[in-house]
Formats: sequence, C-alpha cells, structure tokens
Amino acid sequence: MKKRIPGLMTLILVTLVLAACSPGAVPVATPMSTPTLAPQSAPAASALNPEDVAWAKVVAAAKKEGEVNVYAYSWLGDIGIAIANGFKQKYGISVKITTGRGAEIAERLKTEKRIGQRVGDMTEGSSILIGSMKVEGLLASVTDELPTLKEKGVWMVLPSEIDPKDKMNLAFRLIAYTPYINTKLVKLEEKPGSWKDLLDPKWKGKMLMTEPNLAPNFYETMVVFLENKIWDENYIKALYGQNLQIATGMPELFTRLAQGEFPLALQGTDVTGARFAMEGAPFQAIDMKEGIVLSTASVAAIAGGPNPNATRLFLNWVYSQEGLSLAGKALGNKMVRKDIPDFRPKGVQTDIVKPVVGKPEQLEKSTQLFREKWFDKLVGR
Repeated sequence: MKKRIPGLMTLILVTLVLAACSPGAVPVATPMSTPTLAPQSAPAASALNPEDVAWAKVVAAAKKEGEVNVYAYSWLGDIGIAIANGFKQKYGISVKITTGRGAEIAERLKTEKRIGQRVGDMTEGSSILIGSMKVEGLLASVTDELPTLKEKGVWMVLPSEIDPKDKMNLAFRLIAYTPYINTKLVKLEEKPGSWKDLLDPKWKGKMLMTEPNLAPNFYETMVVFLENKIWDENYIKALYGQNLQIATGMPELFTRLAQGEFPLALQGTDVTGARFAMEGAPFQAIDMKEGIVLSTASVAAIAGGPNPNATRLFLNWVYSQEGLSLAGKALGNKMVRKDIPDFRPKGVQTDIVKPVVGKPEQLEKSTQLFREKWFDKLVGR
C-alpha cells in the first residue's frame, strides 16, 4: 500500500492540470467581484404626501401667473416696496400694490364684481372693514390650503382666530390697547399691574382716557373685557368713579402724558404711541395680569382674483417666519407670530402675558352698545 500512494497522487495531479488546460474548461477558482446593484427607481407618486404634491402644483402655477395685485390701506411707500421686493426675490413673482382708504378699496371690489372684471387678488386693512367685505361676498377662503398656517406653537394670535368659521378674515398684525405711565412721574416698580389697582384712591383724577364719543377705543375695551368676563359692570362704574380725565383722541392723550400733565393714561394704542416713543417721549406701556386687549389688522384673498395661485403663494410666504419678520420690520408693528422680534419702539412694548383678542363683530358694535345701552347707566347719568 505504501508504494502505491505516490503513484496515485501523481496521476490525480496530472489529471487536474490537463483539465485546467483543456478548451472550455471551468477554472477551479475565480477572484471575487463586486455585485452590480440595480438602479433605484424614483418613488411612486402615490408614496408622496398628497399635500406636498398639491402645493408643488400651486407653486408651479403661481410662477406661470407671475404677479399678485394687492389693494392695501397701510402698505404705503417703503413698506409696500420692502414686502413686494422680499417676495419677488424669493419666488420671482411681482407684487403690484395699489393703496387707498378702506372705503375706496371696498367700493373698487364691489365694482369689479358687478362688471365681472376682477383685477385685485388680495386686500389688506382693518379687520372690521375686511369683515364687511366678507359679508358682501367679496372674499375667498384659502386658509386650509396654506402650509405655513398649519405650523404649531408659533402664533401669538392664530390668523383664523377672528374668523374661525369661514377663515377668510385673517389677522396679520396686532394693535395693543393697554395703560401707559409717564416714567418721570411713576417708577416702574410702582406701576399698576392689575386692572383692580386702578381703583386705588391715589389714581383718582390722575388718569387720562380718550373721549368715548370721538374715539371709541375705550368702548371697545369695555365690550371685549365684559364678554370675556374680565370686567363686570360694577368694575366699570367704579372706574368711572375715579374722576377720569378726557382727551379728544390718541394724539392728544399721548401728548399730555409725555408732557407730564398726567402720570397715567388709562388706555393707549401702540400704533399711535410708537410715533412719540421714537422721539424719546418718557412713557412706558404696562401689562395687566388679567389681560390686555389686542385688536387686529387683516389680509384676505379676493374671490375670483385673476392670479389665485400666486395669491396663495404670497399669503403663505407673508405668514412664514421670513415674510412676517420682513413685514413687521417694515411696519414697525407687533405681528401674529411669536417666533419673530417685536419691532415696536421700546416705550410701547409689553410682554402681552395674556392677550385678549377683540373680534371684529365685538368692536363694530361696541360704540352703539355703550352709547345706547350702558353708558348712562354705568356713569349714573
């Protein structure tokens, strides 16, 4: 057996060598190669978010339309230019702004509707005016289509809050009504922090308010606070018992406060006060723990406008952090988003710990309610 083994091994080796050299022979071993992967196909359209697909179509159609026509009350001069340029730089779409008084804009829209020749795409102005446009059937609801308005946790006031059912009248910028102190006459640590503090005898005869029949801002505050159960009729009667002093309007109120004629203004608005604050007037707006009233200015899409997709894209951008920051800076106002800076001068800024939003219908009826129903009763006339 031992002598046969070498011969057998030799025979096996020779056989393997001949097999390897034969034509068509299969090699015993081959080097490893990297497997070739099949190219990945694009995801099927059905796998995409339908809302993303729908919005992409809006953006594409908006760029084809190429412009938005805006009828505006407060987007004047450099303000309108800044807003229009910001949107055009973002999307390449032009914004044409036509300015006018609220009543003029409303009549223009009625005429366009009557003759069937729509020009305007969007409007901007007071919430009360835009609310009346809604009643006239001049507006469209686009809120549910705008991705920006679905963001969570970013709103000081939700844009649709003032028109929750139809979502046509969209709050855009805020107007704060709150007491003001003259900082030369009242130390900040001694300022009132509650509406109840204003009933302290030390304030009797020292608080200035606007004449209700000429500037019904205080009527508006009363209606909003009564309907939100922050004040009751007994409080209002006690407040009038403090011998409130009268200014004919907001400009006079802030002038007399800044000059030191009174230590406290019962209710001022940051829109008017800002002009005085920028000139260094010694006053400061103050918060109240029960809340302060916020009125609103609005924007809205016009029904039947010629550029519906560009309008939606513009509104979506306007309410984005970028767009509302740009608009807020240009206007110098407090805006509805809380994740952007407060662009108001320091003298009219407050933390707005508890905002109480006045609805357009509340503000519209406030003057009539107090003149005809409550005023004489509350002040004892």
